[in-house]
Amino acid sequence: MPSPQPRKNRRPASIESRIAEHYEQLSEIDQRLADVILSSPGQLAMQTATELAANARVSKATATRFFQKLGYASYDDARETARAALVGGSPLYLQERGNKESGGALDEVIEAHLNHEVTNLANTYRSLDRQVLADVVSSIASARRVVVIGYRHSHTIAMMIRRELVQVRSDVIVLPTPGDTLAEYVGDLGGKDLAIVIGFRRRVPAVSLAVAALADAGVDTLYLSDVIAGKPARLARWVIRCHTDGFMLFDSVIAVSALVNLICSLVAERLREHGNGHLQRVEVLHQRLRELE
Repeated sequence: MPSPQPRKNRRPASIESRIAEHYEQLSEIDQRLADVILSSPGQLAMQTATELAANARVSKATATRFFQKLGYASYDDARETARAALVGGSPLYLQERGNKESGGALDEVIEAHLNHEVTNLANTYRSLDRQVLADVVSSIASARRVVVIGYRHSHTIAMMIRRELVQVRSDVIVLPTPGDTLAEYVGDLGGKDLAIVIGFRRRVPAVSLAVAALADAGVDTLYLSDVIAGKPARLARWVIRCHTDGFMLFDSVIAVSALVNLICSLVAERLREHGNGHLQRVEVLHQRLRELE
């Protein structure tokens, strides 16, 4: 029986996984080259084959043959894989970024990091569509229910949104709740509800599937993402992109946090203008229940 053909949309194996698969069969020289690559794979995206060979103390021909043994057509083919991982935000490929861009001195790192964060914040606010913001605020304020969806590091942002909104309006929930699945909630949502989906880079497939299911259910969705929003943006009613490129290992969240604060604050103002008493009732109950010092 012929072997099944690989799926065309299957993600190619990473460089590190290919090295791990072949490592025991590699020669001592090739293992030394593999160790150099694994110690700082992000460098592969920027180095020439000659530079990599010099760092590993092997010949350029050895470096070229090494990548062919891993299944790459050429060194440039492998370097494109590394560049994709770098752009995709893999921490493994970003771990030396800050030191190389700032020179490594702590004072220089702090100053460069501050400037980078300020730039992300400014660029996010400058690119913000005022009409989209106004529509989002109005819809959040008037929706029957608001569900917030975020996976991995986006879950932290989802919790932040709920933490702010629940102070000024009812029926705000982060999905899926522990022990449940999305289907149990999306099946009960409709045109009177609103979803906020957070999907920053290194998104899980569940993000696209969730946005598609929400669209099928007729739920208006705000998609909060980075500048490369990806497939979910095609189905969301509103898309707000944040500049999240990190100066060092981790993505920047300064612009995301500020934008969440802005949106939730404007929702609070909108509800106050319409005589919303939710916040006042909550504060009275805080005192009665002795929940806060």
